[in-house]
Amino acid sequence: MSFTYENQGNNTYLVYKIGASDNVDTMSLGMITNNKIDGIVPTLFTQSDTDRFIKYNISAKVSAKEFLSGVVNKKRLLGVFISVLKAIKSTEEYMIDARSLLIDLEHIYVDVSKCDAMLVCLPLVRQNESVNIPMFFKQIMFSTQFDQNENCDYVAQIINYLNSTPVFSVDAFEKLLMDIDADNLNIAASKAVVGQQKPVQPQSQSQSQQPKPMQPAMNQLKNEQVQTNMPSQGKMQSQRETQSANNVVQPNQVNFAVPNMNPQNQNRINNNVQMGTNISGTYVETTSEKQMSMFGLLTHYSKENKQIYERQKAQRKAQKEAEKNGAAMPGQNVKASNASFAIPGQPPQQRPQPQTVMPQQPQQQFAQPQRQFTQSNQPQSQFAQLQPMPQAQQKPVQQVQPQPVQNQNTNTGMTGNPSVPPQILENMTKAGNFGETTVLGVGSEAGETTVLGASQAQIIKPYLLRIKNNERIELNKPVFRIGKERSYVDYFVSDNTAVSRSHANIINRDNDFYIVDTNSTNHTYVNGSMIQSNVETKIEHGTKIRLANEDFEFFMY
Repeated sequence: MSFTYENQGNNTYLVYKIGASDNVDTMSLGMITNNKIDGIVPTLFTQSDTDRFIKYNISAKVSAKEFLSGVVNKKRLLGVFISVLKAIKSTEEYMIDARSLLIDLEHIYVDVSKCDAMLVCLPLVRQNESVNIPMFFKQIMFSTQFDQNENCDYVAQIINYLNSTPVFSVDAFEKLLMDIDADNLNIAASKAVVGQQKPVQPQSQSQSQQPKPMQPAMNQLKNEQVQTNMPSQGKMQSQRETQSANNVVQPNQVNFAVPNMNPQNQNRINNNVQMGTNISGTYVETTSEKQMSMFGLLTHYSKENKQIYERQKAQRKAQKEAEKNGAAMPGQNVKASNASFAIPGQPPQQRPQPQTVMPQQPQQQFAQPQRQFTQSNQPQSQFAQLQPMPQAQQKPVQQVQPQPVQNQNTNTGMTGNPSVPPQILENMTKAGNFGETTVLGVGSEAGETTVLGASQAQIIKPYLLRIKNNERIELNKPVFRIGKERSYVDYFVSDNTAVSRSHANIINRDNDFYIVDTNSTNHTYVNGSMIQSNVETKIEHGTKIRLANEDFEFFMY
């Protein structure tokens, strides 16, 4: 059996020419041409002189072979299976020989929007020919790639039925498929109902009671926390002690441990301070006022603790500023500094030589440019005893122009070296670059020329250019579908009603590209000429394509 395709106006027909040796079943031919039968493609019979033709209207439909290619979901599979069973049952109602149905994927045509399939009925008398229907369904089940994003239990149910049933029953199998489809619909409906329902919140006992007088904020917080989580004051106190011992902060329990909520806790905190320990258990100097760290503030937050923490923070900041300026806070020692300050009890001229406290070699390389720069920008009396650098080491330094540095960076860990801004030190330390000069904008391959090979110069990246909006459509699949059915195609045309749901496919076969019109209503044109439906037409770089009235241009690179 050989079929051809024919386009007449907006319709696409699958055409079979009746041969001289074909024995036509006139009763079946009259049934399919004069009736609209569910599950069977609408059929026409024409005759020209001695030639007779049977034409099947397959406009806006694709073959089941193409429809079930790629990843298939439950809706597509059940739609095809149920439609095939309906067509088989229709032949019994219209007294058509069931052997007239062409039960193969190439001659089953599907509406991609509704997932409804139609079979071709070829009314020829056939002797001793029958189709194994269960085997047809099994082949589809074993050759289809199912969508793993949904529940695939239905696949096992269908395969178990086909393997366990000795006598295949169309009605029983249809019932199974309808139950699977109904379960899917019920689950979707139940999810929608649950999503629309709002949870009913019962009225609490506190809402039904009379309102109580307002309490202070701290007492109200205390009462709420005790009622919800800690029935007794003893449990509340033990939990705070456990948190302090383990140094663990629970975000939802920060407000429990407020020092002024319980006088006993306040006494315990004061005792810890007098003994020389802070709240977290670490040692601090014994002072008249407790030392408040950030961890202690978060663990035992209160207004008083916050004020203590901010006051101590300001004192520490003032102490650092005083140390930098050569002064000292009352009761504190002055830290020694080799760069700008004199050690107490020692004259400035007896300051230790930088050579005696020079760190290891990596730090020396980093410190030398700073000394060279400081000598040219700082007063000479401050660094009078520094040894001059060799001329060979001074040249690379002259290419870098850093900003003058006045203060000492106490976090660098380099004794006797001027300070460096923290941002510059951090960046240079991470890169492992100590005093080296970096040329901006030049990579490791500066000035090099890359020679393109034949494979690099002709890399094929096929795409379609939509003329209307200059949209670039990457053709990234072996079979790329174009149409306006979002759930089926790879490129969705949303703003043109003249384009069919599945209008055309572009096929990539060993970097040779073809376009196939998939029985579209308004046809496909290549370089201004309409192409035949279901026939591959080769396209090349620069080919102009029109889908209905939508223009595209094909490019390979």
